[in-house]
Amino acid sequence: MSSSSSSAFSRLVTVPTTGSTNDDLRVALSAPDGRADPLAARDWPHLSALRARSQTAGRGRAGHVWTTPPDGALTVSVVLRPLVPVERLEWLPLLAGLAVQRTLEPRLEGAGWRVWTKWPNDVVALPEDPGAVADLPGWGRNRKVAGVLCELVPAPARDGAGGRDPRAGAAAVVVGIGVNLTQSAADLPVPWAASLTGLGAEPARADAEEVLEDLGRHLADLVSRWESRDGDPDGGDGELGRRLRGACSTLGRDLVVTTPAGRVRGRAVDLRPGLVLRGAAGGPAGEGAEEFVVSTGEALLARLDSPALTPLRRLLWRAPNER
Repeated sequence: MSSSSSSAFSRLVTVPTTGSTNDDLRVALSAPDGRADPLAARDWPHLSALRARSQTAGRGRAGHVWTTPPDGALTVSVVLRPLVPVERLEWLPLLAGLAVQRTLEPRLEGAGWRVWTKWPNDVVALPEDPGAVADLPGWGRNRKVAGVLCELVPAPARDGAGGRDPRAGAAAVVVGIGVNLTQSAADLPVPWAASLTGLGAEPARADAEEVLEDLGRHLADLVSRWESRDGDPDGGDGELGRRLRGACSTLGRDLVVTTPAGRVRGRAVDLRPGLVLRGAAGGPAGEGAEEFVVSTGEALLARLDSPALTPLRRLLWRAPNER
């Protein structure tokens, strides 16, 4: 299946089942040396996507593996070939998370939930009534409705390998996205996961085809805005940076972040795009660091240390025209 002229995707392929859409695309995009193959850009251009109705070996951070049953969830991987400095690609998990947040929040309107991003790569719902659900260790009242996994395929070693198409010679990023649509609680793998219908969304609002197209439009819009700022969301008028921070429930929370070098505790105060922890202690931060930045790639797990704290979304970073 290819995308229609009205689709945000340059190409959309849907398969009944596969192990991992991210794995499939990494293989399709890579030359024998592991770098991006410029010739693959013809089949998998910028904003092309591979969707599977069922996945048998989906992957998350730290190698976590899961399966998705047919039609209960949306599983898709999108190829991005951003024309930004490579050191700014770390913003992509947050940008993709914001695209998912924008897609899902209207679908839960009136159901008593708000949708947020959660650093580094989750999208969660929080109840408008704090007493509506119980706290869960490490997650508080967050209920995970979607996850994002970004994987880099480095640019070709030879300059100008893409010829006249600069994107063909750029690094490729495979953005894997999984959204829980209609699963029951019994079908979900962990107690802090939830589906749209499980949170009260009308089944018509959880239609996979409509969710996918809305997600594509939001992702294309955000990536375009980010590219126009040379990969710096705080560039220009800074609106994109404010929106990224304003959607992130992690800011203002006390966390325990697990990294390969150990666990770090601190209060999350900013995104750069790594997470800035104030009063950090433990692991690579040592003791009593005023500020410590955990990069997205270093974070194996981020859990709440004090779930009662209120996230600071829109209170601190409200965009000028954001309602």
